[in-house]
Amino acid sequence: MHYTDLMLKFDNEQQAKAYLYEEIPTAWDNTDPENPIVTETESRPLFRNIDTLGVIYTGGSWDEEGNEIEAPVAQPGWHVNLRCLEGENAVPLYGFLVAPTPSTPRRVWA
Repeated sequence: MHYTDLMLKFDNEQQAKAYLYEEIPTAWDNTDPENPIVTETESRPLFRNIDTLGVIYTGGSWDEEGNEIEAPVAQPGWHVNLRCLEGENAVPLYGFLVAPTPSTPRRVWA
């Protein structure tokens, strides 16, 4: 099986969802059969392997008892790892690639 692993950084969660999911109609109001109106949708992934990390934090320190001494700092963006399989089009995501690729990523595909 051929695949490509991508580490992505979006501006926020909404932007990530816009690129990684599509809304599919699941229910309609058929009061007017000539013009049905979508009343419910379902969010479906465009890729089979999506690993959402969300906000990444760096730094921070704690004492031996687990009490926070210094708070971790949120890094900008909404982070997602994607394993793109054959037949899945990742080209629209290339503008969101983390560059350079982290030498010690938070999570990787096994």
